Formats: sequence, C-alpha cells, structure tokens
Amino acid sequence: MKRFYLLSLMALVSAFAPAFLSAKTIILKQIAVTPLEGDTMFFNIDEYEKATFELTQTSPASRYLMLRRNDGAAVRIYLDEVKGITYKETTQTIDDPIEAPKVGDYYYSDGTWSDGGLISINADGTSPVWAEEKPAPVEGKTVIGIVAMTDPSRMAQSDIDAGYTHGYVISTKFVHDPGNKSSQTNQVFTSIKYSYDEGFEANVPVCKAGSTWYADLNGRQYCDSVISFYGDMLLRDCPAVYYTSIKEHPSTSSPWFVPSTGQLWDIVANLCGDAAAKALLSWRTVASDATYYCYSEIKSDPMAIFNATLDKVPAADKELLVRVDYDDYLWDPFQYKPTDYHAYCPLWTSCRYDTDAMCIFEVPTLRTTGTSKIECMAEWFNGDCYLRPILAF
Repeated sequence: MKRFYLLSLMALVSAFAPAFLSAKTIILKQIAVTPLEGDTMFFNIDEYEKATFELTQTSPASRYLMLRRNDGAAVRIYLDEVKGITYKETTQTIDDPIEAPKVGDYYYSDGTWSDGGLISINADGTSPVWAEEKPAPVEGKTVIGIVAMTDPSRMAQSDIDAGYTHGYVISTKFVHDPGNKSSQTNQVFTSIKYSYDEGFEANVPVCKAGSTWYADLNGRQYCDSVISFYGDMLLRDCPAVYYTSIKEHPSTSSPWFVPSTGQLWDIVANLCGDAAAKALLSWRTVASDATYYCYSEIKSDPMAIFNATLDKVPAADKELLVRVDYDDYLWDPFQYKPTDYHAYCPLWTSCRYDTDAMCIFEVPTLRTTGTSKIECMAEWFNGDCYLRPILAF
C-alpha cells in the first residue's frame, strides 16, 4: 500500500525567454518529512497555500497531512509510516533570469541595469513610447550611465568579438580636464579640448559624407589607436582621450571611450526624441559633406528630452547637457547673456573631419522662435566642446 500518495504535481514553464541567466542565492523554507523507510522528502513552503491534517473515509481511518499547492495541486502524506515532520531553512543557488537591457535603462557601477521607463521604440529611434511615471533607479546603487543603443547590427564587430554584446551606454557625466578652468573664478570648465596636437592624426580616419558618419562605429578602436600613438604624451597631446581612458568602469564592460560619429548618431536618435530621430534618418544616405547637408530645423527640444532620461538620477551622479556658451557663464556669470545663436550642446566624436578638425554633433535646445536646429558640424582639435563618453557592455 502506498503511504505517500501524490494526487498531482504540476510544473509551470514560463514563456518568457530571458537574455541570459545570473546566479543568486535564495533561502528555502521547507517541511522535511522523514518516512520509516526511505529518504527524507522536502516540500518548499512558498509553493503551498494550505496544510491540514485529515482522515480517510476508510475503516479503520488513516490520518494524513494534506499540502495544497498554489497551483491547485495537492500532496497527501500518510502519518502511520512517518518517522518525523520538521521545519527547516536552507540556502540554494539558482539561475536568475535577467531582463535584456533596453534603451533608456539605468546602468550601474556594478555593471547591472534596471528599467528606465521605455515601453517601445523603433530600431531607428523614431516613435519612442515612455511610461507616464518614470521608474527610479535601484536604491543603494550608483548610476553611471544610460543604456543608449542595444541593436547588435549597430555595434562594432571588434566590440562584439571582445564579448560586449548588449550595446552601448552613455555616461551620465561629462569628461573634464581639471587644468582647463576659468582664470576669473578658478572653476573647471564643462567643455574640454580634444587635442593640442595641430597635426593630430593617430591613425584615425577622416569622415566627411553623411553616409560615412552613420556607418562609422569604431570609437573604441580609434581611442585605443590614440592611446597607443601618443603613449606617455597622451595627457599633453590629447586630454580628451586621456581623461576618458582613466574614468572608472565596471569589470564586465569595456573602458570608457569617445563615441564615433555613428555611435553618437544612434545615441542622439534613441535618446533625443522622435523629431531628432526622423531628422537623422533622412541623413543616412547623404553622400555629400555632412557639415553642409546634415541639418534640420525641428519643433522639438532634443537637449531637454535627453536630460529627461536623467530626471530620477541623484544630482551627485549626473550632469545635464548644457548650451555651448555655458563656459561663458562659468567665466563671468554676471556678464553672461544667452542667445539663440548658442542654443545647442556640441559633443565631440572620435572621428576626424579633416586635417584640422574633429566631427561633432550639435544637440540643440529650443530657441525663442520655438524651433531648434540639429546638425552635424566640425570643431578645431583645440576647440571647446563637451565630451560624453560611452562604454560597450
């Protein structure tokens, strides 16, 4: 006669396929049933909603313990051949499904991420839909970036080969050169000079056409080339790459690097709103000079939309995009007067425009006209632009 009669046991299999698994340790609360013969059986309390002692309708009646599972199934344990029933706690290491990262997610100093509120977005960055209430970062963790691109077809092959297959993260802060500061206030400027080498080349190719800007995804490769080229003179000759390269990063990610034109292109498309994404989409096949033919007047505020991704990030962990004349304010706040001419934030890329300048993106804010102008542009190697580094993960 069976003393342990299993009425039914059911297993639920999730239809969701996680991106990958991570190990975590959990505490199991269990009922341990030791029969007179055989091995002890363990029942996880969290899987059961009710336990009752009952009697069979037979004569003579047999007493049993009925454990009813959350899914409706039940286990009947007859007591006449049970040596003992005890409660115990034990630990178990299990696979923990981690949701794949998506654009707008918070990225932390430990290399993990959490929901940033994006519901859906097209591959080209158009038609983004965000949650009405933006989620907050995980308490106790430090946000160092925002996931900005997760399309594997828009990752450099060298980054994929290095094991970075999720995408790119843009830093929540600028890279600063502590030696570049106001002589009036002694405050470090927000902008940074890319290079003091008038003949800067460092095996970095020239990008001219709009289609070339879009296609270039090799930011990490270019920064590695600059580091190798200048060696011990890196700080003197290329402060932008030097201060980017020493920025602390998670052990599971690449080092920080200056994004290429194509990488910053995707970031602007994904994080600066639908109007900006549509403008960039129309430039992808431009065969002429991007600084002449890749610009658009839009009725949107891309700078404000980008900054909104940082709304819930603590002030100590972020710096918002600012206008190009912000350093004028740092130089002399009492004489500062904002104008429509300066209503944009110029961001460095790691691509050369020609023998004298680097390619930059101008991320605009609204002017008094109610419009903004987004465009591809160039800046002298020793000009003043802002640097928002990225990492591959």
